[in-house]
Amino acid sequence: MEHIKKVLSLTVSLIILLSFAGTALAGQQLGATDFDDGVGLPWHIVESATGKMDFAIEDGKYKITIINPGGASNGGEDRWDCQFRHRGLTIVAGHEYHVHYEITSSNSGKYYTKIGNLDGNVEVWHNMSNGYDLDSTWDLIPIGAGETRVVDLTFTAGQTVDVAEWAFHLGGDGQYTNGVCFPAGTVIEFDNMSLEDLTSDENDYVAEVPRERADIMTNQVGYLPGCEKTATLLSDSPEPVTFYLKDQSGQTVYTADSRVFGYDEDSGDEVHILDFSDFDGNGTYYLETEEGAVSREFSVGLTEDYSELLYDSLNYFYQNRSGIAIESGYISSGDVAALARSAGHAPDNATILTSWDHTGNGGMQDVTGGWYDAGDHGKYVVNGGIALWLLQNLYETSVVTGTEAVFADGTMNIPESGNGFPDLLDESRWEMEWMFTMLVADGEYKDMVYHKVHDCKWTGLGLAPGDDDLERVILPPTTAATLNVSACAAQASRLWKDLDPDFSSLCLDISQRTFEAALSHPDMYAPLDDSDMGGGAYGDDEVTDEFYWAACELYITTGDETYLEYMESSPWFASVPSTLAGGESVDTAGCFDWGHVASLGTMSAALNPSLFDDDTNAQIRNGITSAADVLLEREASQGYGQPYGPSVLSSDNPDTGYVWGSNSFVADNSIVLCYAYCLTGETAYLDGASSGLDYLLGRNPMDLSYVTGYGTYTAVNPHHRFWANQVDASFPQAPAGVLVGGPNCGMEDPWVRGSGWHYGEIPPAKCYMDNIEAYSVNECTINWNAPLSWIVFFITSNNGGVELVSSPEGNSGEFVSSNVERTDERGDEKVTSGEGKTDHVFVVILSALGVILVVSLEIFIYKMAVLKRDGGK
Repeated sequence: MEHIKKVLSLTVSLIILLSFAGTALAGQQLGATDFDDGVGLPWHIVESATGKMDFAIEDGKYKITIINPGGASNGGEDRWDCQFRHRGLTIVAGHEYHVHYEITSSNSGKYYTKIGNLDGNVEVWHNMSNGYDLDSTWDLIPIGAGETRVVDLTFTAGQTVDVAEWAFHLGGDGQYTNGVCFPAGTVIEFDNMSLEDLTSDENDYVAEVPRERADIMTNQVGYLPGCEKTATLLSDSPEPVTFYLKDQSGQTVYTADSRVFGYDEDSGDEVHILDFSDFDGNGTYYLETEEGAVSREFSVGLTEDYSELLYDSLNYFYQNRSGIAIESGYISSGDVAALARSAGHAPDNATILTSWDHTGNGGMQDVTGGWYDAGDHGKYVVNGGIALWLLQNLYETSVVTGTEAVFADGTMNIPESGNGFPDLLDESRWEMEWMFTMLVADGEYKDMVYHKVHDCKWTGLGLAPGDDDLERVILPPTTAATLNVSACAAQASRLWKDLDPDFSSLCLDISQRTFEAALSHPDMYAPLDDSDMGGGAYGDDEVTDEFYWAACELYITTGDETYLEYMESSPWFASVPSTLAGGESVDTAGCFDWGHVASLGTMSAALNPSLFDDDTNAQIRNGITSAADVLLEREASQGYGQPYGPSVLSSDNPDTGYVWGSNSFVADNSIVLCYAYCLTGETAYLDGASSGLDYLLGRNPMDLSYVTGYGTYTAVNPHHRFWANQVDASFPQAPAGVLVGGPNCGMEDPWVRGSGWHYGEIPPAKCYMDNIEAYSVNECTINWNAPLSWIVFFITSNNGGVELVSSPEGNSGEFVSSNVERTDERGDEKVTSGEGKTDHVFVVILSALGVILVVSLEIFIYKMAVLKRDGGK
C-alpha cells in the first residue's frame, strides 16, 4: 500500500511539474536569467571603435574584463564602446515591467543601463527610472570597488518598441560621459538578471527547441545522375548493416550492406558509409536500415534543383552590389520586394589614409561600385580578386568545355541582360571596373592599388547600405592588391577580346601597368592585425604567389615570353599546394584562398595547354593531380566524405581544428578535384568533388545544408547587415543560394563563446550554430559563394546538364522559376501572404510542450526505476 502511495505521489508530482513548466516563466522576457549552466546567450558583449573586452562564464556569473574602455580619450567614441546586452525584446506601451540585476565591479566606476531600440535613439527605461521620469535619471550609476549593487525596481513603458534591447554601457568617455566608466583591467560580474512583463506574457522569451539529427545524413538537395551516391549512418555496430533505398510509397528499390567506418574524429561520431551509387532511377527516395534508422527524403537523378541553385548562388553577387539600386525584378529567390533596396554608397567618396596607423589624409577618391565583400560594407581588393577570378574562370572553363550557353546573355537576368554580352561576364565586369577605381592616381606609388575601402568603424546589424552614413576610408596600397588587379585584368582582357575590344585593351593596359608597379614596390604588405577600424585585415606578408599568378595570366593573354620567364622562375611554377602556410595560415588543409593564390595561375595554365610545351603541361597536370590525390585521401579518412580536415587555427592561435570559413575550403578543394577530372577523365576525381558538394548540402555532422534555401534543414541566418530579419523583422531574410562559413573552432565571436563552448570541447565539424550574431561561423562572403557556383555548375554540367531557368530575351525583369520547393530551418514548406502562419506557431508550441513532456516523463520513469531498485522503500 505504501508503494502505491509513493507511485500516486510521483504521478501528482509529474502533473504539477508539467503545469509548472507551462507557467513558471510567465512574464519573463529574458533568455538567460542566471549563468549557472555556463551559458550566457542571449546576453553577449559587443565592442565598437577602440573598446576591447574579454569575458568568461564561470562560477554562475558572466565576468567581463575591460581591456580598453574605448571612449574619446582612447580614440573611440563614448561609453557604448564596451557593452553587455540582450536583444530580441519587445516592449509594449502601458505595460509594467519588473527589472532585477546584480552587478559587481573589481574597481570603482560607473555604468549606464537602458532598454530601448537598436538604433539607440529611443529609450523606455534607463538607470533608476520608473518609466515616467526619464529626463531626471540620466546620471550614470556609481559602484564602488568590490561592491555588489542589487537593483530591483518596476517601470511602466511609455511607448512600444517592437525590436528592443537591454544594454549596459561600460566603456569610455565622450560627449555623454564625463570620464571613463571603468579603467582597463576592471572585472565586472553580472548575475540574476530578470525583466518581467507584469502585465502580459504575450512576449515571453521562447527558447528554441533543439532539432534532432536524422539517423542517416544525406545530401538533402539530392544526388545527380551518374554521380557517386553515399550517405553516413550513425551506428556503432562493428558489423555491416543492411540498408534499403525506398521510394515515397515505401517500396524498396535498392538493397546493400553498409561499410563500417568506425570513429570519425572530426565529428566524434561512430559511423558507417552507405553506398548506393549503382542506383540510377529518377525520383524521390529515403534510406532505411534493417535496424530502423531513417534518412530524410532526397531526390536522385534530377538536375532542376541544381540548375536553380546555380543561378541563385550567382544572384548573390547582384544583390551585394554597391553603388546601384537592387531591384526586385532581378532578384531570383526569397521575398523579392523586401530584398530590394536603394543604392548603397552612391557615390562612394572615401578619405585616403596614408598610414596603416589610420592617420594621414591623402585626399579623396571616388571608388563607387563593386561588390560588398561580406555582411558588412567593406570592399577589399584581395578578396574581390579571388572572387572575380573564380567567376571569370568559371566562364573560361565553360568556354573550354563547350557549355558557355549556360551563362549567355539573358540567363542570369541582371540589369545588363539584353546588352549582347554573356551575363556572367557582365556581373564580373561590375567588380573589375570597381578595381580600376582603386588604383593610385599619381605620385610615387602611381598604378599601385589601394588595399581596401570600408567604414571608419564597424557598423551594427540591421543596416541597409543606403542608410550607412559613416565616413568611408581607403587604406594604403599593397603589392598583393596591385597583383590581384593585374591578374584579374589580364584574365578579363582575353575573355572580352572578341566581345568588347576597347574594354579588353583597357584591361590589358592596366594589367601590365600594375604588374610593373608591383615589380617596383615588391614588399608593400598589409598588416595581419588591421581589423579594429571597421574592416577586416586581409593581411599578407608574402607575395611570391601573387607574382606567379599575375605572370601566368599575363602570359596566357599576351604570349609574351617575358611573363613566361617570370612563371618558370617562380618557386610556385606549375604547382598546386595541398596545405597552405604563410600570412594568416599555418598549415590549412586547402589548395588556395585569397591569401594563397599560386593554384589560380596553375589552373589558368591548365585551361590553355596550347601555350605550353609538353613538359610544362605534364608538370601542370602533375601539380593538379598530386594535390587532388591528397584531397581524395582526406575524403577517405572522413566519415562524412569532405575533402578537408583540421589544422592550426591561425598564425595567432596555435589550437587545432576547423578554421574560419571551413566550408569555403571544401568548395575550393572540390574545384581542384574538378580540374583533375578534366585533365585525366578519371571519375574518382569527379566523385570526390561531388562528395564535397554532398557535405555542403547536408551530408555533414550537423545534418544541415549550409546553403540557404536548399535542403530540408538549411542555414537561415547568415551574418549580414541587410539580411537581418533575425534581429529585426523589418529587414529581409537572406535569399536562397547563400553559402555560410561553417564550423570554426576558433570561437572568435562573443555569441559562439557565450554558448558555453570552450576550446577543444566540441568536435571540429560540430563547431557551428546558425545565428546572425555568430559571425565567426555564419559569415557569408563573395569568395565563398563564387566557388559554390563553380562546383555546382561543373558537377551538374557533367551529370545531367544545367537547365536554363531565366528568360533568354534578357532584361525582362522576370525570373522564370522551376518552383523548386524551398524550406525554412524547421523543414516546413514556406508560405506567402501570411497563409499557414498560425499553424506553424502551433507546431512550435506543441514541439516545445513535447520536449517538456519527454523530459518530465524521463524524470518520472527514473524515479520509478529507483523505487523498483529499492524495493519500494
